[in-house]
Amino acid sequence: MVSRSPQVFIVLILCFFLMGASPSHHGSSLPTDLRTIVLLSVALVIFLVLTAFYAGSETALVSVNKVKINQLAESGNKRAKLIKRLIDSPEKMLGMTLVGTNLMHVITTEIGLLLVIAILGRFTSIGKIIGKLPLNDALIATLITTLLVLIFAEILPKTIFRAKADKLALRYAYFLRLSEAILSLVVMGVTCITNIFMRSVVNNHHQESKDIQRDELRLLATMGEQSGLIERNQRRMIHSVLDLQQKTVERMMVPFVKIVAVPQNTDIETFMNIASESGFSRVPVYDGRIDNIVGIVNLLDVIYSEGDTQTVRSLVRRDIRFVPESKSISILLKELQKSRNTMVFVVDEYGGIIGLITVEDLIEEIVGEFADERDTDLNIQQIDSKTLECEGRTEIKTMNELFLGLKIPSGNYETIAGYILSQTGTIPEKGTQIETNQLIITVETVNSRSIQKVMIRQKSGNLLHSNI
Repeated sequence: MVSRSPQVFIVLILCFFLMGASPSHHGSSLPTDLRTIVLLSVALVIFLVLTAFYAGSETALVSVNKVKINQLAESGNKRAKLIKRLIDSPEKMLGMTLVGTNLMHVITTEIGLLLVIAILGRFTSIGKIIGKLPLNDALIATLITTLLVLIFAEILPKTIFRAKADKLALRYAYFLRLSEAILSLVVMGVTCITNIFMRSVVNNHHQESKDIQRDELRLLATMGEQSGLIERNQRRMIHSVLDLQQKTVERMMVPFVKIVAVPQNTDIETFMNIASESGFSRVPVYDGRIDNIVGIVNLLDVIYSEGDTQTVRSLVRRDIRFVPESKSISILLKELQKSRNTMVFVVDEYGGIIGLITVEDLIEEIVGEFADERDTDLNIQQIDSKTLECEGRTEIKTMNELFLGLKIPSGNYETIAGYILSQTGTIPEKGTQIETNQLIITVETVNSRSIQKVMIRQKSGNLLHSNI
């Protein structure tokens, strides 16, 4: 990653310094005997390998599959535990690999310089040829050493370690742990200095970083779908989970006008008829006014009562819960996991009930729709390649997902009827048309309180079903 810049500076400094201040091969005081050359060669190979190891380890630890490492660590793999400890502390991990890489770079470069100068001094024929060039021994040595380091200690190891990150990280886990122990004091100092400079930047951009990470995860999921690694439904689930924190209860609740409720003195036969007609297995119960909800009656409780009671009053479960409309969906889901409530009622700032939401609604938001008690046929009917007909209560999100390119405008409303009302400001008459750049929306059926059915026609192109 960032380990490549230090050695570039080292090479530049050496080049400028050695061009004018290095000994020639004739006057060098460096021993040029064969034993010295062999020792320098062995040392160069050793430190070149160490340089390659640290450079490659940095790439491997950054590229390693964290999920796989976590699973191996949980299963008791000692090497995986060491790697997990490193990647869980990125400052220490990067500090150790960078310090190791650059320390080895400096030593390797120095040994390489000495070796090349010794070879030029030993083999005079080579020295004579080089002497004809407008370059001195030290500069030639620097260029040769730089080339060796770049190829064998940078490009090759980083490529190999990236391709086999998991395998090589686990293989050299103990050596990495040893390196961490040896370099701990230096790494600690580097980390402290880095943290001092980075603390203000990180604090100022903490929320921005979260948003970037969320967007990056969404992009990764989309790329995974495009490459065939995950299916469309899996990509949608990932996107839904990432969006939960930003969604409020108000956006997902069943509006108050759609709630089917019964008074607590309702007789059993009437209740059974209402439950049968509505398709609900849990029905809210009110006392006096419909907005005075006092509990919930479960259809199973009524069936198992076996005629022991005449009304639903004694079967009402009164441990109901109320939540504000502004509550985060992710927080509500966590709270419902810890409680026995499967249905909660949503209240506004004045305490009035404005809707309800169930655990099923929250799960459907993540994994998609279930065909269950409150799911009714929206009667979306495609008339021809450009035209479709649907109910006014159909959600815009559903329509835009079902038909590619439909692009019904979104705003402070959720349904087709809500969009039309936002444009007209009143209950429209039959035949009223709303036009956008791409669509013509016509009101087909309406009563005094709501828009019941609309027709949507695309101006150009055909409506393509997404098969979601």
